[in-house]
Formats: sequence, structure tokens, C-alpha cells
Amino acid sequence: MGRDFLSQSTYKPGDSSALSWDVRFLSFAKHVSDWSKDPSTKVGAVAVRDRRVLATGYNGFPQHIVDLPGRLLDREEKLLRTVHAEANIVAQAARNGVCLDGSTVYVWPFLPCNTCCTLLIQAGFKRVVAPEIDIPDRWLKSFTASKDMFTEVGINLTLIDPSLVEPDTCS
Repeated sequence: MGRDFLSQSTYKPGDSSALSWDVRFLSFAKHVSDWSKDPSTKVGAVAVRDRRVLATGYNGFPQHIVDLPGRLLDREEKLLRTVHAEANIVAQAARNGVCLDGSTVYVWPFLPCNTCCTLLIQAGFKRVVAPEIDIPDRWLKSFTASKDMFTEVGINLTLIDPSLVEPDTCS
């Protein structure tokens, strides 16, 4: 478990930037995560450029694949079908002719996995904003690889204390 290796820039309670656009968009990513039907892990992502939302995504099955309870509750079946929130952003943007080059992605509740990291790099994102959390051991290798790849290609990683994120009042 660790958080030190992830910090490039971090917002903490009391920062003058606590009401910044980063906090607002990360709060929106948290809201989007509630749209996921996954009973165990709800992930939301929002792509933004110039304070304008370009695309949203949450983890779930591909369109037209039925969210049957048996599929959602059987971890192995669920993982075979799940599209990650970050991948859904890229797919939504592609379907709508939206260029993501140079944009920022806000992801809740944790850093993108290594596979989504590669997709975000290929799509041209320049910045990733996520909550600063202790990384569970089962994801440590993936998140460490993501952080290393973001650093290598010059994508800025900003971590925000999750206590700054507004509670979801839209549900």
C-alpha cells in the first residue's frame, strides 16, 4: 500500500484551490460512477478541455449486452464483459467525432489501470486527475505501471484528497 510514489501534485484540505475546477470535475466523475451497474466497483470518468465536458464514461458492459444479474454477480463473467470507464470515454468520443487530444481526464475512485493508461496515452490526453488513495495490493503493480507510463510520456498526474470531493447530491 502506498501513496507517496503516486504524488506529482496533490490538493489537500485547506488549499486555496479546494473549490477549483479540478474538484468540481472530479466530483462529476464520482457522480458518473454511480451510473455503473457493477455491484462491487463503480468507476466514473469525465474528459474535459477548456472547462467543457467532452465525454463521460463509467464501467459496464458494452452497449446491447444485457446487464443480467447473474453476469454482474459472477466476477469471472463480469470481468469478461466489462468495459472500463476510461475506455468508454474514448469510445464515446470516437462515436461522436470528438477529439480528445490535449484534454484532461478525471477518474473516480482511483487511478486508471495500466491498460486504460495506454489507451489514454494513445488518445492524446495531457493530464489525469484522480483521488489520492491507498492502493490495494492487488492493483499496486497495475497502478504503478500507469504512474510510470504517465511520467515517461509527460502526462501530468494530479491527485486530490478525496475529502475535498463533493458528496453526490444528484442521485
